[in-house]
Amino acid sequence: MYTIETNQLSMTQITEADWALFERLNQEEDVIRYAFDKPSTEEIRERFESRLPTWSWPSAHWLCLVIREKKSGTPIGVTGLCLSEGQTTHAEVGYLLLPEFHGKGYGTESLIGLIDFMSENFPLERVNAIVTDGNIASCKVLEKAGFTLTEREKDAYMIGGKYYDDLIYMYHVKETASEL
Repeated sequence: MYTIETNQLSMTQITEADWALFERLNQEEDVIRYAFDKPSTEEIRERFESRLPTWSWPSAHWLCLVIREKKSGTPIGVTGLCLSEGQTTHAEVGYLLLPEFHGKGYGTESLIGLIDFMSENFPLERVNAIVTDGNIASCKVLEKAGFTLTEREKDAYMIGGKYYDDLIYMYHVKETASEL
């Protein structure tokens, strides 16, 4: 099991004991309003259980890490990545933080810590993140972490019966020989 440490945070793979956090993250309006429609408890449980198996490179399921404040040990959210389909060098990242921890820089710090750890330990070259248009805070997190907006997919995702554009951000970890 991986442990990633940053200045203020500690991140470890999610376990059964983290169900209450995961459930809350997937039900809080302030967390999900730009991510997805509120899922049923059964759907949340399914997502949760799909993240429980021990992750190792290059597992196909999400590596889901619980983010905790080092000082207090308080769980504040989750972050993680999943390898892009058919790829072993490209991944997609995601993160959800409890509302009371928004605006403290924890999203950026956890994302930088995750990418640094993954690029030091695995052959990761590129990381993508998809953000729903209008989620200004998440865009700022990605930009502070070194991501660049590379594409806009018009009307790509529906939340609450309304279509939103997807904003595709990219972070180049390593250059491949074909990119040189």
